[in-house]
Amino acid sequence: MQLIPAEPAPEFKGITGWANSEPLSIKSLKGKVVILDCWTYTCIFCLRTIPVLRRLQEKYKDLQVVQAHSAEYQFATDQENIRRALARYGVKLPVAFDTANKTWEAYGNTYWPKHVLIDASGFVRYEHAGYGDITEFEPVVAELLEEAGQKPLDYDDKNPEDEIFDTYGMHYASIAPEICVGYSRMRRFGNNQTFRPDEPSVAVDSGTHFDNSVYLRGKWIWQRERVQYAPGGKETIPAIIMKYNSARKVHGIIGTADGRPGRCEVKLDGNSLAKEHLGRDARLEGGASVVDIQWPFMYNLAKTDKPGVHEIEIIPRSDNFVFYTFVFG
Repeated sequence: MQLIPAEPAPEFKGITGWANSEPLSIKSLKGKVVILDCWTYTCIFCLRTIPVLRRLQEKYKDLQVVQAHSAEYQFATDQENIRRALARYGVKLPVAFDTANKTWEAYGNTYWPKHVLIDASGFVRYEHAGYGDITEFEPVVAELLEEAGQKPLDYDDKNPEDEIFDTYGMHYASIAPEICVGYSRMRRFGNNQTFRPDEPSVAVDSGTHFDNSVYLRGKWIWQRERVQYAPGGKETIPAIIMKYNSARKVHGIIGTADGRPGRCEVKLDGNSLAKEHLGRDARLEGGASVVDIQWPFMYNLAKTDKPGVHEIEIIPRSDNFVFYTFVFG
């Protein structure tokens, strides 16, 4: 938690709608301590903070958490997608739809998540970047509440239990990196060939894979935020492949090109997932481990008991399959 020179909190800007609340403003919130959570539903660190903020809101009646949802991907500007994510994670806190990232910019953001703590007089006092547990947030919240005349409460000594932690896991020092496959983020694939942006290319996989590099097999279109499967290639088992150096959980931000449902198959180390290795969003069907893609979302694909080196292989099973990002826990 970073103490910063006190300055008036910027007003919310460019908000196109609200969930779980009537429209709020910095002015209307004077008298309360505010945590402004600048987040997006495609960020795993943002998701891990939801249980902490939920607990703080329940515990402190003179605190107001406001979540300003800004977009990391174009599909996350769609209010219906945001609302679907709020329902999936049981978010009941006020959520402002910052679909053009104007509030995000007003608070000087360059990353997700960012938490801004505003005192009861409407001044920004602290900033916090990235995931943090309740032992980081609560002392500062309590300090600002005491300044406003509230009696202190005993601090929680650990995060609340929550399904989000169970599904997505936690970060640790040697974990595999998050990798976005669109050309705005990634310079090249592990394949020993050049791919032209926004044009179909046939990817040849040699079978040799280095850790933490993404490989393609089959016909794909490399796009700004994603890769899109291009049906019609000679390769009968097209795939996105990554050998990761360490993780317990594997997630993929996946969607479809036309907004209709899609499907993919998932293999770990060349085999269909055993029952105990199925992620929350995977299931067994006819001996294959598959994921039904209903909307653009961070799907929990696979899990193992211990961190380890494994190779994940994601095979399109519908012609509209698109893939954005590998994420690990």
